[in-house]
Amino acid sequence: MDVVKQMYFLIIVLICLFVLAGCSQNSPKSKKVLSYQENSEIIGEEKEEIIGEISDTMYESIDRSNAEAEEIVIGPLPREGEEITPPEGRYSIGISPEDYYQSGRVLVYDEEDMLLIEALVDGYYGVSSITVDLNGSHTVYADGIDELILIPEETNSSNELTAGISEVGKDIEPGNYSVVTDWEYGMGYLEIFEEGEQPQVFEVLIDPLEPDIDVELKEGQKVKITGWNGLYTLQFEPQF
Repeated sequence: MDVVKQMYFLIIVLICLFVLAGCSQNSPKSKKVLSYQENSEIIGEEKEEIIGEISDTMYESIDRSNAEAEEIVIGPLPREGEEITPPEGRYSIGISPEDYYQSGRVLVYDEEDMLLIEALVDGYYGVSSITVDLNGSHTVYADGIDELILIPEETNSSNELTAGISEVGKDIEPGNYSVVTDWEYGMGYLEIFEEGEQPQVFEVLIDPLEPDIDVELKEGQKVKITGWNGLYTLQFEPQF
C-alpha cells in the first residue's frame, strides 16, 4: 500500500474502531473491537489491507557478515527517482539526519517486483532512515529527496528496534515483551511475520501509547516497523 494511502487508511481505521467501540457500549463487543481495545491489534479486512501481498523474501535470513556490503551515496536524484541493486548485506537506507527539509519515499522490491517495504523519509513527518536486509537481488528505489544514503549496519541484539525489518534471534532475543516508546507522539504499525502463519498487525498510536502492546516473539520471525510523525524506534520490555 502506498505510504500516503497508509496514513489516510490508518486514520479511517481509527475512526471506524472508535465508532464501533461507541456502538458496542450497549451490545456485545465484536472480536475486532476487543482485539483493538485489549492490545491494539488489527484483524480482519483492515489487517489484510495494511499487509497487502507479502514478498517471499520477507522470510529469508541473509548472511549478516556484510562481507560484500558497501556504503553507497546516490545523488542528486532525478525528479523521476532512481533505483539501485546493492550487494547483499544489512543496511540503513535513507537521508542524512541533518537534511530534515527533505521529503520523499524509499521502496524496496524483490526480484519479482513484489514490494518488501515502503517508507516515508522526512525530517518532520516520517523517519530519516529504515534498516533492512538486502539479499543482493533486492532493488531500492527512492524519489522526492536530493540524496539517498545506504550504510552497512552491524548486527547487535537489542531490545530497541528501529523502523524497518528486524529478525528475532539476531536483532532481538525471543520472548514475551511489552512494547513501549519514549516518543511523545507518532503513529504507525508493528507487524510480525512468521512463515506458514498469519501475520499480526498492531497499531502504534502515541499520545501517549496506552495500553502497552504485548507480543510474543519467536526465533526466526520478522518484525516490521513503519511509522510517521517521528515514530522511529520502539522499545521491547521483557515480561517476567
